[in-house]
Amino acid sequence: MKSLTILVPLLLAAAACNEQRTGANGSLGFTPENCGVNSGCDFDMSVGVGGKINVTLDSIDGTSTAGVDLASRDTSLMTVVPGEDLHGEPSWEVTALGAGIADLVALDANGGEIDFVEVPMQDVIGVTMQPYVGDIVGPTTETGYDEAFQVNAGTDVSWFVRPLIAGDVETMGRFEVETTENQGDPDPLQYEAANSDRPNGYFFVNLPAGDWPIEFDLAYDPANLYDTAIIHAVAP
Repeated sequence: MKSLTILVPLLLAAAACNEQRTGANGSLGFTPENCGVNSGCDFDMSVGVGGKINVTLDSIDGTSTAGVDLASRDTSLMTVVPGEDLHGEPSWEVTALGAGIADLVALDANGGEIDFVEVPMQDVIGVTMQPYVGDIVGPTTETGYDEAFQVNAGTDVSWFVRPLIAGDVETMGRFEVETTENQGDPDPLQYEAANSDRPNGYFFVNLPAGDWPIEFDLAYDPANLYDTAIIHAVAP
C-alpha cells in the first residue's frame, strides 16, 4: 500500500557537452539543453513523450538571432514556449506530447521561416536508477523488485533517476517524478545526504546496514512507468 507520495520535477543539469544540430537550411544551430541526461544532450537520443527540454539558438552563417522565435510545426506532437535564459541567451522549452517527429521552426519577427530542425520523440517504457557516486554494485534483478543494488554501509552513494525508451535506452527529457514508500518498510529517505536533490531527480544517501526499498514513478503514467528498487547496504 502506497503511503507517502512526493511530487517532484526531474530537472537534471547536463554536465557534459551538449550536441548542437545545424538546421536544414544551414542558417542556425539548435542546441538541446537541460534535458535531464547527465552525459549531455543530443537530438539523436530523442525526447521521451511527456518530457521537457530547453533549446538555444546560434547563428551558423551570420544570420541574426535577434527577434527570432521558435515554434512547433505539429502542436499535436510537440509544444514550444519561451524558457529561461541560459548562458545569458534566450531559450525555449519544448514538450514532447506524442511519439513521432516534429519540426522545430525558427521564425523571424515577421513570422517568416528561417530554419528548422527535426525533433524525434519516443514513448517512455520504463524507469531506471543510474549509479553515480560511490561503490555501487548493480543494477541486478531480484524477486519482487525491478532493480537491486549493493552498497557499503556508512558510505556516500547516489543515483540519477531516468526514463527509458525501447531497448532500455536513456532518452532526453525532464519529468515529474513521484517517490513512493510502502507502509511499514524501512525508510531510506531519513538518511539522505545534504546534497541530495530528489526534486531534481538526484538521490544521494548514506545508509546504515540493512535492506532499503524505494520506488520512483513517472507522474506522466505512474501505473505503468515506475522502478521498484531495493538497496542492500552491507556492513564492512
